[in-house]
Amino acid sequence: MKMHAAAAAALISLLAGVPATAMTQARPLPGYRCMMLNLTEPQSMNLSVHVPVRARPSTAAPAVGWAGAVLIVKEPATPVNGFLQVLLPDDRQVWIAANMVRPYHSLGDPNAQCVPEILSNGRIGFGPGR
Repeated sequence: MKMHAAAAAALISLLAGVPATAMTQARPLPGYRCMMLNLTEPQSMNLSVHVPVRARPSTAAPAVGWAGAVLIVKEPATPVNGFLQVLLPDDRQVWIAANMVRPYHSLGDPNAQCVPEILSNGRIGFGPGR
C-alpha cells in the first residue's frame, strides 16, 4: 500500500511540476483548523458564485480575492466585526464574512478529516488527519 501512495505522490508531483520530495512530508499547522464555505450544492456548482476575502474585517475593506471551497481558519474562530481570519495557501492573512463559513465535513466520506499542514517545501496545504 505504501508503494502505491509513493507512486501516486510522485505522479502528482511530476504532473504539477514539483519534485516528488516536496510533497511527501508535512506537519500540522498549529492555531488553525479547516472549515468550508457555507454554500448550497447549487451555489457551489455555479461558476458565477464567488465569496470575497477582504484585507481587513470590514465590508468597506477591499476584496483581495475569492475564497476556496475549503478554508484554513485561525483558532479560536472568533468573529471580528462579523469576519473570521483566514490563512491563504500563499501565506496571506485575509478576512471572510463569518456567515459564509461552516465546519468542515465531507459528504463523500463522513469519516474524512481535514488538517491544515505545512508541507516539506514550506507551503501551506491540507492533510487527511492522522
